[in-house]
Amino acid sequence: MGPLCFLLLINDALTDTPHRWKYVDDCTVGVPVSTKNPDYSPLQVILERLQTWTEESRMTINHNKTVVMHFCTSSVPVPPPQLSVGPHPLQVVRCAKLLGVTVDDQLTWKQHVASTIRSATYRLYMLRRLRSLGTPTDELRGVYLTFILPKLMYASPAWSSSLTQTQQLQLESVQKRACRVIILGPAYTTYEEALNTLKLSRLSTRYSEALEKFGRGLLNHPRLRNMLPPDTPRPTRATRHHNKITPLKAPRTDRYRLSAIPTMVRAINQ
Repeated sequence: MGPLCFLLLINDALTDTPHRWKYVDDCTVGVPVSTKNPDYSPLQVILERLQTWTEESRMTINHNKTVVMHFCTSSVPVPPPQLSVGPHPLQVVRCAKLLGVTVDDQLTWKQHVASTIRSATYRLYMLRRLRSLGTPTDELRGVYLTFILPKLMYASPAWSSSLTQTQQLQLESVQKRACRVIILGPAYTTYEEALNTLKLSRLSTRYSEALEKFGRGLLNHPRLRNMLPPDTPRPTRATRHHNKITPLKAPRTDRYRLSAIPTMVRAINQ
């Protein structure tokens, strides 16, 4: 009953705010701002309402974990916001962790990839120790799939499509090291042969499959279906109907073209 009672207490926070994303006790709010005439007062009003709600609901905000991030890819410098929650001014940060995913103010995944590789590499020591103790290869494979691969795959539909080629190779090298140095040892010849022997897939393949699976899940979700474009109307004359959902218009930037939703749409239609 504990989690249910907690949700009953906290779910009505900022319910009338259009750009609110919430998961248990983690809440994120956002406001679009013009780069020509930046006005952060609407966001300050939301923070003041949140402060009032916490006082009325007898809840407490963790001010040490409350920060503000200014997303701006414009070449013209825009002054960062000066916001506060009650008497506590908010620190403007360049990157922050949101539900385990590191997001930066330039909408790149450099920090997240570095953090993921660091965390997964640290866990490779577990396999190295088990290998030195004579653990069979099948059990080492199970340890990799249970404790290390989930680190490399966590929330991948959100960021995998926007990776650069260098970042993809950096992530793939973690699995390659697991195969070469730890799992197969002297029996290692090539990475492709190791994958076949251990019945593993490349991370790039796993990322593509996870992204498409997530997109198809959205298609059948009663509440989140609106995240994808509507179904393509069946043509009146042509007998073949290829696209399942309406293709998005040609994106103006590669950042948007390679982001999660457009990539899901292309994968589902293909």
